[in-house]
Amino acid sequence: MTGRDHHTDYDEAATDRCERALITLLGDVGPWNERIYLVGGLAPRYLVGRLPEDAAPHVGTTDVDLVIGIAIPADAEEAYRTLHTNLRRSGFAQGTPSFAWTREVDGAIVKFEFMCETDAVDPGSIFRPKSGTGTGMAAFNVRGALLAADDFIEVELEGERLDRGGRSRVALRVANVLPYLVLKVLAFQDRHENKDAYDLVFTLLHAEGGPAAAGGRAASSPVVDHPQVVSALTLAVQRFATPDMDGPAAYAAFLAGGDDEEAARNRQQAVATVTAFISEFDDARRTGSGP
Repeated sequence: MTGRDHHTDYDEAATDRCERALITLLGDVGPWNERIYLVGGLAPRYLVGRLPEDAAPHVGTTDVDLVIGIAIPADAEEAYRTLHTNLRRSGFAQGTPSFAWTREVDGAIVKFEFMCETDAVDPGSIFRPKSGTGTGMAAFNVRGALLAADDFIEVELEGERLDRGGRSRVALRVANVLPYLVLKVLAFQDRHENKDAYDLVFTLLHAEGGPAAAGGRAASSPVVDHPQVVSALTLAVQRFATPDMDGPAAYAAFLAGGDDEEAARNRQQAVATVTAFISEFDDARRTGSGP
């Protein structure tokens, strides 16, 4: 959840710091590693995988957004205490707002933000587990966050842990393309940041086989009939319908640096990418031809 709006605000070093911190965190949070799902700006590098030779890499991120599955009542107290304790032992400090945790890495601050989805508080509010868990754990309540728990990919990360802890390999659960689209479209609707439009278009554009193939695969997602999916796809159609809409404008503004012709091409690319994804998604749903 950043306020950065231009590609020059991001670099590979910042993204590498985030990935090393994520590897450290996942290795230290015990049973929570199966209740944590990556969303946000770090996800595209894992959703897309290998890029075409002529494609510019994703710009990366400066923070890490994680969805946590709410602990069930029977194990809530011990589960939240374990997560809170292990975050602190890993060198992370709870910040402001309370769902954010920070840690200095190579002289820079890396921030983790925890999100959840619950009926216990209104969307956009901070959820805190019931008193008695003995911790100050908190998460930001986000519409559509738990779709990731029903549709994710699992990848293996290997890299250097922080504090010269040596190389480590961890399993990471990443929100799949359809839940990711939902979260990005709803985020763009709520805060209108250029980076959200860029993340969305980049992920669909460079998905394996291109945006149409991604749309066909998404039609078989286990969350395909969820009301939040239906709502988000409707929003995506509206926001990326034509080059003069705000979705393509935000995408082009994020990549701005060339002339007006380049900006126009980027706007057209955003429209074509989202249109191809949704068109194939709708066709596959209608004909039942998804993979």
